[in-house]
Amino acid sequence: MKLKNNKVLLNFEDVLNTYKLKERGVKALKNYRYWFPLMPSVGLAGIVADLMGDGHLQGKPNWRLDYTSKYTEELKRFENEVFILFGLKGKIRDCKTNKYNTKNLGINTKPLGRVLKLIGVPTGAKVLTAFSVPQWILNDKELFSRFVNRLFSCEGCVDVPSKGIELKMYKSLALIENGIKFFEEIKEQLDKYFGIKTTRPFLEGRTNIRKDGIVTKGIRLKIKNRESLVNFRRYVGFEDKEKADKLDKLVS
Repeated sequence: MKLKNNKVLLNFEDVLNTYKLKERGVKALKNYRYWFPLMPSVGLAGIVADLMGDGHLQGKPNWRLDYTSKYTEELKRFENEVFILFGLKGKIRDCKTNKYNTKNLGINTKPLGRVLKLIGVPTGAKVLTAFSVPQWILNDKELFSRFVNRLFSCEGCVDVPSKGIELKMYKSLALIENGIKFFEEIKEQLDKYFGIKTTRPFLEGRTNIRKDGIVTKGIRLKIKNRESLVNFRRYVGFEDKEKADKLDKLVS
């Protein structure tokens, strides 16, 4: 595990204080005291991005985290990141609720869910939840690089004909402003740290209506400048091999 600095993100007491009954918290956390103090790390920044992308964190009372992919090796990669930091393994199951032949890695350790929420991972449906890039990630170049590497690997695409990279995420109409702010944070730090210029965040033309009737809209951000594409490959990159190969074609 690569630690970034000596600033503590969480102490044992920070998580203990999330329990209404202290005695219950002490019992629940007794096997996980070695997690603390929890320090910033590249691995942790990647986990946060994965859960904002292809993952999901359920809040109370379940405090369960899931990560979804078509590829077992990708699920194993995520599981290994969690294991390195927290010593936990999950279970892989087929997703039976979609038509994309994806699999799901689930980890049912409630204290971990509480920890992740405290460091900035949103709980519940992300399209219906306001969130931002955690400040501890925004403030560090290397942590931010890993964060956007994983976020773009989950939610980004490389458009070879249009010669650009695009990041797109959906928000309910009520949270469009929050979603744009999230993208603006990414835009500003990409430029500040790596000289990567992007478009301003903009909205997709069409809307989507969920099964529950809630209307959502895609928020988009594009990288089109050749120098910025080169800088993205050099300083951020894709962990997804297919996307990385496409980016190589754009800048070769």
